[in-house]
Amino acid sequence: MLVSLLLQATAAQTAPDIQLRIDVHADRVRIERRGEASLEVSGGEGSAVRIEAPDAEGRRTLRNVDVRIEAEARLADPRAAPAAQNAEAPETPDPE
Repeated sequence: MLVSLLLQATAAQTAPDIQLRIDVHADRVRIERRGEASLEVSGGEGSAVRIEAPDAEGRRTLRNVDVRIEAEARLADPRAAPAAQNAEAPETPDPE
C-alpha cells in the first residue's frame, strides 16, 4: 500500500519543462569587488533555483572552489487562461 501511494505521488509530479545544471570547479578565484551575485529563473508555479557555493567570509582569494547551480522552470500552460490572452492590456494612467 505504501509503495503504491509513493508511486502515485511521484507520477503526479511532472518533470520541469526546462532544467539547467552547472557544475564549476576553479583552482583559484580572485575577488576584485565586493557585491552580490544572483541567478533568477522565472516561470510557472513550481520553478526553483538551488545554488551551492562557498562563502568568501571576507577573503579576497579562494582556492579549489566548487559551485553547483540547479534551476528548474515550468512553463505556464497557455490553455489555462485563454481569456487573459485575448483581453486588451489595461491603460496606464498618466503621471501627475
